[in-house]
Amino acid sequence: MRIKSIEITSFGKFKNKNIEFNEGFNVIFGNNESGKSTIISFIYAMLYGFGDNRGKGISMREKYTPWDGGECEGKLHLITDDNIPVTIYRKAGSVKKYDILKVYNTDTAEPLPLNPEEISEVNSDTFLKTLCIRQLSSTFEGGSSEIVTRLANIATSGDESASYEKALKIIDTVRKEIRPLRGNGGTLSALNGEISALERANAEQKETKISLDKYISELSYTEKAVKKAEDEYETALTTNFDAQIANLKGRITEKEAFLEKSSEEKSSPKKIFLLAAILLAVFAVIMLITKAYFWFAPLIAAVAVGALSFLEKKPVANTEEIENLEMLKNELSSLEKERALHENKISMLKTNTVSARKRLEELNFKITTLKSRMVFADTSALPSLYKKREKLEADYSMLSKVLTALESSHSKMQKNFTPQVNKKASEYFEKLTDGKYSKVFCDEEFNLRIEADMPRESAFFSGGTVDQLYLSLRLALIDMLFKDSSTFIILDQPFLQYDADRTQKAINLLENLTDNRQILFFTADEKEFSGNKNTETLT
Repeated sequence: MRIKSIEITSFGKFKNKNIEFNEGFNVIFGNNESGKSTIISFIYAMLYGFGDNRGKGISMREKYTPWDGGECEGKLHLITDDNIPVTIYRKAGSVKKYDILKVYNTDTAEPLPLNPEEISEVNSDTFLKTLCIRQLSSTFEGGSSEIVTRLANIATSGDESASYEKALKIIDTVRKEIRPLRGNGGTLSALNGEISALERANAEQKETKISLDKYISELSYTEKAVKKAEDEYETALTTNFDAQIANLKGRITEKEAFLEKSSEEKSSPKKIFLLAAILLAVFAVIMLITKAYFWFAPLIAAVAVGALSFLEKKPVANTEEIENLEMLKNELSSLEKERALHENKISMLKTNTVSARKRLEELNFKITTLKSRMVFADTSALPSLYKKREKLEADYSMLSKVLTALESSHSKMQKNFTPQVNKKASEYFEKLTDGKYSKVFCDEEFNLRIEADMPRESAFFSGGTVDQLYLSLRLALIDMLFKDSSTFIILDQPFLQYDADRTQKAINLLENLTDNRQILFFTADEKEFSGNKNTETLT
């Protein structure tokens, strides 16, 4: 794959800027702030996007907003190893989700089912650590997951896309289908949800059945209680105390009248004796006036008769009749008390009847409601679901163990690629140093040492030597990652710490790589190259 040309519609300081590149060595001249780094950033943005506005610092989206306003926009034209012309078009939105990306055949405008990362064959991190060598950043911190994985595959099988990466993705995909590392989802979660729903339905069904049976039992009892209360109330209403009381009062009144009348009749003999005494006394007085003899006789008789009238006892009523009257009064008093109690009983029976009827209505409502909410779930599937869950959990555990074992094995495999990297990097380093140093050592974290009198850390050497060392490493990595395909290499003033002799050796080395490597060399020093190369001058 190589870059045929770029079309910058608007990006940073550039507007409507087009640059053509040939297959070999391309030199882009420009003084400081002429836009060399901007063009490199444009190529990166076309391949990997404009980034987002999250995190610290200024994002590419913000940094390269056109100076005259608008959005970043442009095209990157590529030629694949199969000689297919590909165009990548991007236009930046205000945020990442509004970005526009189109990948299509340059000649036919037919959309291509590819993403730019598939076209470049490396991710953005690997791109910056291999294909793009920027000024004063020849070294890079730490390893790269993609680089390490692909080199390990190459070292063990000769195929950079071999078993480990594929097996890792397949196993991890299957494991995540069972249970994702974060959030919800997965077959196990769905199965647990199904089991929980059935268990809840089963529990609710049992609980509802218990409540329903309880209310139905209470309903039967309450119906009997209502019937009993209604019967007692109706019976109580038939008892008429008023008539009995009225009858007793009438009898008492009659008895009292009879006794009073009997008392008056017994008092009449006393009055006759008194009248006779008065008449005898008058007669005695007349005889005294007439001076008749024995006038005192009628007087004595008068006194005697009068005395009899006073000595006579007052008539007394019949004792049995009086006792009968008292019995009637006592019976009346008892009956009135009984009536009061009966009235209270009627009131209580009425209240009980109303309460019993209300409870009956409540029970009927609850029973109807519970019947409508009864969930008749088929829980017969639960045993098989439990077995299925047990198997999924066992599968998940097994896959986790396989992943752990695979990663452990891969970690050991990573150490196997270093001899090949060391060999290729040593070849490049020997040419760059004109044979002064012939051997370098690289570990799986890409920490480098140089064989001098003994292996020494890169910190013991000059900046120019270190730059040569890491240029050798990058070229070795590119050779291993792109051994069966062509690619481009971008260099942005990588030789700032080189002297003239080192610079010339590095340029000679790069010129010999152009059979299957397109070189885009950005520099501010026109003296570094002869005039027979494809050049572009930025102003």
